[in-house]
Amino acid sequence: MSASSHQKTQRPSEGPEPFPGHDGGPWAPVPATVVASWPAGSFAENLAVDAGGAVFITLHSHDRVERYDPGTGKAEIFARLPAPATGIAFGADGALWVTGGAVGKPSGYIWRVDRSGRAETWVEIPDAVFMNGCALHPDGGTLLACESVTGRLLQVRLDRPEWRTWIADDRLRPHNPQMPGANGIKVRNRTAWISVTDSDLILRTPVGEDGTAGPLEVAAEKLRADDFAFGKSGALYIATHPAQTVLRLAQDGSRTTIAGPAEGVVGSTACAFGRAAGDENALYVTTNGGLWAPYRGEVQEAKLVRLEVGESGQSQWE
Repeated sequence: MSASSHQKTQRPSEGPEPFPGHDGGPWAPVPATVVASWPAGSFAENLAVDAGGAVFITLHSHDRVERYDPGTGKAEIFARLPAPATGIAFGADGALWVTGGAVGKPSGYIWRVDRSGRAETWVEIPDAVFMNGCALHPDGGTLLACESVTGRLLQVRLDRPEWRTWIADDRLRPHNPQMPGANGIKVRNRTAWISVTDSDLILRTPVGEDGTAGPLEVAAEKLRADDFAFGKSGALYIATHPAQTVLRLAQDGSRTTIAGPAEGVVGSTACAFGRAAGDENALYVTTNGGLWAPYRGEVQEAKLVRLEVGESGQSQWE
């Protein structure tokens, strides 16, 4: 089980260490609180927040989804899965959609988890070796999911168990087989944004009225990005994983690093905005404690960190 915690972090006197190929911009940390944690060696991979403000976290290392309640400050097991869980998103009906599978080994999976926590395998993708972030398509009836090795974005029907390739492009592949290519995906104003971790890129593509993808274009470079979330302003809040930070990328392209190791975001993997009353300006961040990239040689606890960022989130329908 996870351990809950409410530990305020101290504002450091200097910023995080540089990371090769990554431009984090100026250092301007925001208030941070560690609200939940798991023992070192745990991997909190992704998160989604429901309409009531509960935070659902994929615990990749433990093949399960946990639920954090901002009201009580407690995290507990919500759903158990048959393989490691990665991406997570809510469907229009309130069901959770979770991607996963053993990294580096086929097959990949999409699971549907109902509001009681009961999980069912929705589709198996035989040639997928690294399923990752996912997001709801603008049509509300399709899930878009990243496959981080084979250079594909997949689309999965939510009314019946069918899937096919939405985009196949070499720019979505990693150059280093030990790193993910296409990693996180979010949709805003009928545009899908995709982080390509190994290339230090954010790409985007328009979504046509017929649901197909337009041409991919570069939205940002020199940015080590795992998963991310949109603020109301249109800014992207980005978990940088091995860079051990959270970064704000404004609509004008300017960037600011808003959290680092002292704020608790070592091994930051994903972020999502709070939705409970009084929680709207909170950005929740999952971490793996540096499990794949230890900070100063030490693996820390995995954490759920709450950052005060001064704006609320924006959904793809706004």
